Amino acid sequence: MPRKRLKLNLGSFEKKELARMILQSGDDLMLVRRCKIILLTEKGISLQEIANQLGLSKTTVNTWRQIFKTQRLAGLKIRKRLGRPPNTKKNRLTRRLSAREERLVLNSVDF
Repeated sequence: MPRKRLKLNLGSFEKKELARMILQSGDDLMLVRRCKIILLTEKGISLQEIANQLGLSKTTVNTWRQIFKTQRLAGLKIRKRLGRPPNTKKNRLTRRLSAREERLVLNSVDF
């Protein structure tokens, strides 16, 4: 027997806000996916169909649906994550410049 479809009961403001977030998200593709998960759920599309359409696991889709159900729009925004920060180009460049400056200083000093 199939499960009941999740009801999120989106208001008109939330629908408009989700659409706005999709259009104005820029490079944040994960936010776009999260918004689409909610809009597709509201249309009555099944968990499996949403996962297939967006190329995500059912667990991921269900996680974001449950977060939205309890926290609404605020829950879709990225929260601070624990652990090591991402290793970005800027961080690598800064480390390289610092190492280079250190070598220059060491080479200029007579021991």
